[in-house]
Amino acid sequence: MASAAAAETRYEAEAAPATCDGTIDTNHSGYSGAGFCNGDNAVGAAAQFTVTASEADTATLTIGYANGSTAARPADLIINGDTVLSTSFQPTGGWSGWTTRTAVVPLDSGDSTVRLSPTGTDGLPNIDYLAIELGDAPPEPPGWPQECERRSPIVCHFDVAPGNYEVTAWIGDRDTAGNTSMSVEARRRVLHPVGTAAGTIARHTVTVNVRQPEGQPTGQGGEGNPGLDITFAGSAPKLSGLTVQPANDPLVVYLAGDSTTCDQMLAPWTGWGQLMPTRVSAGAVVANYGDSGESSGSFLRNSKLFPTMKPLIKRDDLVLIQFGHNDKSTTASAYRGNLSSMINQVRDRGGEPVLVTPPVRRHFDGSRLTPTALHVNGRGVDLPAEMHRVGAQLDVPVIDLTAKSKELVESLGPNASARLYLREAEDGYKDNTHFSEYGAGRIADLVIEGVREHNLSLVNYLR
Repeated sequence: MASAAAAETRYEAEAAPATCDGTIDTNHSGYSGAGFCNGDNAVGAAAQFTVTASEADTATLTIGYANGSTAARPADLIINGDTVLSTSFQPTGGWSGWTTRTAVVPLDSGDSTVRLSPTGTDGLPNIDYLAIELGDAPPEPPGWPQECERRSPIVCHFDVAPGNYEVTAWIGDRDTAGNTSMSVEARRRVLHPVGTAAGTIARHTVTVNVRQPEGQPTGQGGEGNPGLDITFAGSAPKLSGLTVQPANDPLVVYLAGDSTTCDQMLAPWTGWGQLMPTRVSAGAVVANYGDSGESSGSFLRNSKLFPTMKPLIKRDDLVLIQFGHNDKSTTASAYRGNLSSMINQVRDRGGEPVLVTPPVRRHFDGSRLTPTALHVNGRGVDLPAEMHRVGAQLDVPVIDLTAKSKELVESLGPNASARLYLREAEDGYKDNTHFSEYGAGRIADLVIEGVREHNLSLVNYLR
């Protein structure tokens, strides 16, 4: 996350000192405060905020928004009359699909106007709030790292052994504006695109798990390169420094799951575990041992999976256990037995097991999902219900991802929900089980929602 000294200050879009060239509405759930700005569909129909800074400093601006349309909505970020960035607000899958856009900019001391001015005729998305966080002046960036190639995207490689590493990136440029995302290893996203104004460099630190193979533990889709691969992409990637050093005893969140969870080597397939690190700050790390095609029993037995992961678990580490997609013929007793065995072995290592019911498939009967979509298997076993039964018997938290994803998919309906999964026209494949990158991000959000609901130790490290 960006280096920061001051707490975040939030300005709601529906209340002074904010102004809205449109209406203040409340008809879409999930916003903060008393409403949101629904701007007019016109170029220049802006949302404007008056913010206050105690001193001139670099500031991280976080904009809460929802874009239920199918196209991005471009806009200029104007501070005190000067355009510092041109950005865009990507679709969020629905008008209740609130998310954030981040930019790092210089901010003067005292009052400043921050104006979001649309440059397209569709206007802005719905704007919920603007938050600012003033940052310490970070140490001077160490300069271009020799491990990185000078191209776009910027690709870096570090010859390090498997383990956990603290990675610090100085993102931005002294002379030009940038738009930079950061991914590691097998397409594992750790930082969504961040806009930086010319002359602004923001320091971001994340903790990264390195293993070999770097994607799926059984090597499906390719094993990748030994060591640590880091890629800086985005529309204009800018990098002014990068360091990698061993992490000091981070909280490790192990993922035990199937293809809907795993680090997929090959696009467009994306597991929700590949997007989960974008929600986690330095000091905690996601170690994804999900693997395609695995049932609760095969994961438990395969020497490259649970038997490899188990010795690495240390006291208080979290282990999120999600199975069901490939337990199509597993009996209820065998399924409960496999889950119970993993739970007991995690506890033997001092770890904290967490059960995660499987996300739904996209199979509709009218406007409702079918029993198959909800993981009632070929033997008539309601797998999520059996997982809840094990959780109750062994006093294990259960994140009900089946119910959460059911609510999401059914609320979008048979057509709009297709964007969560792979589509023939956009991805070259039609698949109602595996997620697009967008869909994986939405499912990761639901998992994080469950982490907060159960107040798991990871809560202290969430962005």
